[in-house]
Amino acid sequence: MKTTRRFLTYALMAFALIFTSYSCEGEDGEDGMNGIDGLEGPAGQDGNANVVSVLLENQTINNGDNVFDISQLTQEIYDTGIVYAYVTVTGNDYWEVLPLSLSQQIILEIDKIEVGKITLKATFSQSNLRLRFVLLEGTSVSAVDFNNLEEVVSYYNLD
Repeated sequence: MKTTRRFLTYALMAFALIFTSYSCEGEDGEDGMNGIDGLEGPAGQDGNANVVSVLLENQTINNGDNVFDISQLTQEIYDTGIVYAYVTVTGNDYWEVLPLSLSQQIILEIDKIEVGKITLKATFSQSNLRLRFVLLEGTSVSAVDFNNLEEVVSYYNLD
């Protein structure tokens, strides 16, 4: 009988302990108000990770095909990108977009684009030229006028 009484005592204590531990928890309260979200900062400047500018100084163009090695012209740019070319005489403060024409005749144009090189076709010969190639991987370019090199340089933050 003593054993039964002890057993019942311990069982009641265990039951009371379990019962009180669950009964101490109250109902979930209402969720509190959300804090004030932080203000959104100003938009950052667009990067130019997908744009490459290649400047070639003191170049000579000869009548016919002129091949320029452009190692930055990758397979990715060749497959999905765009290539623009500009020319100026060294010392001029303006650039002209190719194709370049004189009296409604094209005198300098991009003839062929290949991975690693660009071929320009000319109907004249001249030295002391500066050439600039702007290479873009497949990307949206609707926000910039590629006929204006200064706008391209500014938009893509090119050096």
